Amino acid sequence: MARRKPEDEVLGNHGLARFDFCIIGSGAGGGTAAHVLTAAGKNVLVLEAGPNPFPGLDDPSGLPLPLHSNDELKYSIRNFVQQDPFLEPRTFRGDAMSAAAVNPDVNLLPKAVGGAFQHADAKTPRFNAVDFRLKSTIDALITATSGLHVPGFDVEPANFADWPFTYADLEPFYVEAERLYGVQGKEGDNIFESARSQPYPMPPGVPMYFARLLEDGARQVTLPGFGALNPHPYPAAINSRFYDERPPCVDCGLCSGFGCPNNSKGSPAVTTLRRALLTGRCQLRFNANACRVVNDGGHVSGVEYIDGAGKRQSVTADAFILAASPIESARLCLLSPAPGGAVLGNSSGQLGQNLMFHYQSNVNGFLPQRVHGQRGRAVTHGISDFRGVEPGGETIRLFTVNSEPRVFLGGICEFGASQGEPISEDGVVYAIRLPVFRGFRARSGTTLKNALRDGALGQHLFGLTMQAEDAPQRTNFVDLDPTYKDVYGLPVPRVTYEPHSYEVESRKFYVPLMMQIVQNAGAPEEKIFRTPTDQQQGSAPSSRHIMGTLRMGSDPAVSVTNAGGRFHDVDNLYACDGSVFPTSSGYNPTLTIIAVALKIAHGIAGTPPETG
Repeated sequence: MARRKPEDEVLGNHGLARFDFCIIGSGAGGGTAAHVLTAAGKNVLVLEAGPNPFPGLDDPSGLPLPLHSNDELKYSIRNFVQQDPFLEPRTFRGDAMSAAAVNPDVNLLPKAVGGAFQHADAKTPRFNAVDFRLKSTIDALITATSGLHVPGFDVEPANFADWPFTYADLEPFYVEAERLYGVQGKEGDNIFESARSQPYPMPPGVPMYFARLLEDGARQVTLPGFGALNPHPYPAAINSRFYDERPPCVDCGLCSGFGCPNNSKGSPAVTTLRRALLTGRCQLRFNANACRVVNDGGHVSGVEYIDGAGKRQSVTADAFILAASPIESARLCLLSPAPGGAVLGNSSGQLGQNLMFHYQSNVNGFLPQRVHGQRGRAVTHGISDFRGVEPGGETIRLFTVNSEPRVFLGGICEFGASQGEPISEDGVVYAIRLPVFRGFRARSGTTLKNALRDGALGQHLFGLTMQAEDAPQRTNFVDLDPTYKDVYGLPVPRVTYEPHSYEVESRKFYVPLMMQIVQNAGAPEEKIFRTPTDQQQGSAPSSRHIMGTLRMGSDPAVSVTNAGGRFHDVDNLYACDGSVFPTSSGYNPTLTIIAVALKIAHGIAGTPPETG
């Protein structure tokens, strides 16, 4: 087969030669910004490091089907859109005094046109109103409440900060985000959701069987001092009806970790990125790995990237936007020192710092009957009671433990189950991990095949995952590994991370309640278990929710970017991915990434949000 030409790795208007903006990354932040800026008449170049699973994305005659499918090996084993950890490794350590080691999965996100959201099950809750002023709210609560002490604030201080804008400021952009990406949900069902000015664009889809069981189990659990729990449909950017030239979801089951075969999942590629490409003012180059931001310390003049043939190329534009994910956006700054050797945009000393994930807690159980986790959208329901806020999300809940006031800011809980992946889930356990029991081990042959057909593991396992808020800490950071390099000869990201007692204490408080839910849903007590955390297993965090590293704020002394996403130190460099988050809340971050990107891009373009 003939080698691809550089022009074969381009979508959109091939004839564009001059650009107002160059965006690095085509996911939730970058694709969204491209849409807003092209709609405002700007010429935009998007550089995407990964391949293109959406051939014909720029076809004006209609949206073609993608290369995505229900092929388990394609995603779980062969890295169809996933970063290859052999070619592009990362290193991890638990603290700055330890040596970092190469790790096959340090928060790796898919690298492909449309970004990581195509690979997720597209859950899109909003943050609460109090999340944007968490620091000042808890400080005031500590002052007003005798005996209250909160880890991360007056005990073992972390690096919490209020956002430079409020929920009310962002709410119109949440509305626009939900309309652009096609979010399903039911207004009023989640009593903890903060006020919304418009309903969800679509009603919820069909609920999953195991979710109904967990719903019933949750309603039987009482949160101490606050009554029964409140399960609700989980908002998701997945069509429940025909919407925006895309069909409704058919509940094929292989959703989390898989791209969508019929485009019903509202990923950036088939929503905002396609809109940008169809304007004629956008050019997207894929297999274009940005490796250096050319700058004089206060101004960026270009970006260098390595193309699919391994050749270094360069592009120029009037302004530049980083949207490559918090780890990669920070890494690109570190790879691009100013002429004197200083880190680009780092007068605060906090670039790369305040790295946050979500401190995930898993409680699972085995049901005697099949849970049918392969029929649906991975997650259709959850509970927000464990976020630790009052209904409406404006204020923090005060619990009483041993006659003392306490605050436990956990996160939303997803009701989940095995999706029925016989090879990478059941097969690996039976053939490799499971020890011999009374002479039985389904290692190969007919015995293994029969075990996979029965689905004794994957067809009976269900449970909850809590996405607890992660405290921002300057000691959790990304820098360049001094030893290891990737396939391009560039230093790989080194991740240093250790959880804070802020999230650890929340886990201790809520996990017993999670276990009650699973038991009430029908799992025998002896078949319920809490999964050890990544840290307890000696692993890097496995969460794909990544935030911080280029935090926004009004004070250049303690933040990297301003409320408009522009670097304090660089007059034409912006960021609009999860890197700008000052705090992580306890909800899936993608909708907020999109809303913040809309706010930043509209601010740059001088246009209002489209909410009508």
